[in-house]
Amino acid sequence: MDRKEFLRLIGGSCLAIAGIAPFFSGCTSIHKVSAVISDNKLRLSKNEFTSDQGKPLEVVLVRAASLAFPIALYRINPEEYIALWMECTHKGCEVNAQPNYLVCPCHGSEFDAKGNVVQGPAETNLKTFNITTDHENIYIYL
Repeated sequence: MDRKEFLRLIGGSCLAIAGIAPFFSGCTSIHKVSAVISDNKLRLSKNEFTSDQGKPLEVVLVRAASLAFPIALYRINPEEYIALWMECTHKGCEVNAQPNYLVCPCHGSEFDAKGNVVQGPAETNLKTFNITTDHENIYIYL
């Protein structure tokens, strides 16, 4: 293989990877929402759990400017949600939310979608928040 063939092969491979990447990023991305705290609670529309393609989402990442960590809001079913403080109970690192679990990038602790420790070194479950809902909104009480 000469130099021109090699460069053509590498260039074609890079283009193919770049063309496929958007398909994979749609599978692993987490929907992120900014929220404002009012009366010590966050209000979030239930519509945030619907993707741009109209499919239901399992988790929404909620950020507020005054909070040190985001909140992972998981939908258990259409009327039941759980809000998890994304601070690892082991050493205080920010955990990463996945569709069905959370993982700490610092030491590998894993938590299920309800915040229960699945794998240490963390020994304590993630902090949860009280939630209420109405027909259109979800309220997270801080």
